Amino acid sequence: MTTNLSRRRFGQLAAGLAATMPFAAPSILRAQEGDVVKMGWFNTTTVSAQIAHVLMRTDIATRNGLKMEMIQLAASPAITEALVSGAADIGTLSDFAAVTTMAIGAPVTTVSSQAIFRSAVLTTKKSGITDLAGLKGKQIYGTFGITAFQNAQEAVSKAGLTPGKDVTFVNVGPAELADAVGAQRIDAFFTYDPFVSFFENAGFAQVVSQNVTPVIVLAANNRFFKDRPAVLKRMLKANSEALFFASQNHDLVNGWFRTLEPAKNIPVEVLEKASSYDPAWGAKSFTDVKAALTPAQIAKMDTLAKWGVENKLLPRVPDVSKFVDTTIASAVDKEAASQGFDPKSVKIIRA
Repeated sequence: MTTNLSRRRFGQLAAGLAATMPFAAPSILRAQEGDVVKMGWFNTTTVSAQIAHVLMRTDIATRNGLKMEMIQLAASPAITEALVSGAADIGTLSDFAAVTTMAIGAPVTTVSSQAIFRSAVLTTKKSGITDLAGLKGKQIYGTFGITAFQNAQEAVSKAGLTPGKDVTFVNVGPAELADAVGAQRIDAFFTYDPFVSFFENAGFAQVVSQNVTPVIVLAANNRFFKDRPAVLKRMLKANSEALFFASQNHDLVNGWFRTLEPAKNIPVEVLEKASSYDPAWGAKSFTDVKAALTPAQIAKMDTLAKWGVENKLLPRVPDVSKFVDTTIASAVDKEAASQGFDPKSVKIIRA
């Protein structure tokens, strides 16, 4: 299936623009009682954004004694700035964005996993290239400084190609990349979902390598993390409940996802396919949702840290273990196993 979304409009989508605004006005869920938690998020990260909409539009936060102030921002850099300044208590970051906060010594702690997403290396239809071996001597375009860049370099290396020798990576912004792919001016590129699924769906490109391990984490301002651990625990519990509710109500939450810019430009079938790469999107029980980062995910962040320095994207290699604390998230998972959660009991308070 193809879509009639223009390359220019998708360029805006890929750049994380919300119409002509640098970020959308905060969407705030108000309750009569509860502890205020300011959460930074962005509306083009599948599963993660669906969770945010559930927190805004249902009584899950209220039932956990919370008043969520959901601050919609453009992308990870804006969320990082909000966390560092204290404008946000907690925020959604890609694993490499979280590592970046560690490398600069920001007062931020990564406290849980939130969503898993797919990154990929793709080739345009016009290129005729159908596998990684066919990339020898080619240029691969994409945005440096994101998890998908590391995944792409790792993929070509495992295929026996040496970056900088057999293939050349070229740094371009998301909007420029979208236009180049739509016009079929390049042979190969790397990106992440939902943009991988968009380019596949539009018939512009095919995946020649994919990685389904990248993670969106929840990172907390250290003041919030250290001074309000009980509130953070309830927030992580609410997040897990929101994820399970979303997994049981795809059509409903996908509709919510598409009510805001720039996500309203993502076709439903693209959104659903992109979300499906997170195992929790197909959860059968509440215990299938896990808040705690796994040892493998933490080890991957350590790999990203070393790679970031090698590629001059980070000033130093941080000690990842000092910036990750899974204690509260693990307690949430333990309680989930013993207490359970019924998504049918959730009330929608904002359509």
